[in-house]
Amino acid sequence: MRFKKFLQLFFDKQLSKQLVEYFGEKSYVTISNLTYIRSKKSYLINITLYVGQPENLELLYPDALEMLVQRAWNVIGDKKDIIIQSSFDLTQK
Repeated sequence: MRFKKFLQLFFDKQLSKQLVEYFGEKSYVTISNLTYIRSKKSYLINITLYVGQPENLELLYPDALEMLVQRAWNVIGDKKDIIIQSSFDLTQK
């Protein structure tokens, strides 16, 4: 539970400029779930990207989002592997 809060906070404070740069103005992410999977010895991260400008989505999704999640996980997560399950929505905040 604490990793979910820290990961969301890291995106909101540190990576918000990169999200805007990659996916346009008013883009943001929400982390809906972060659970540990014992059989795989890794964390599953469910993340939703809300896109302000869908033109950039075709070129950069999901690679840029996964890169940002990995960068955030390297800072706040433990050394376990992660599995990223991402989705996107075209609504705005």
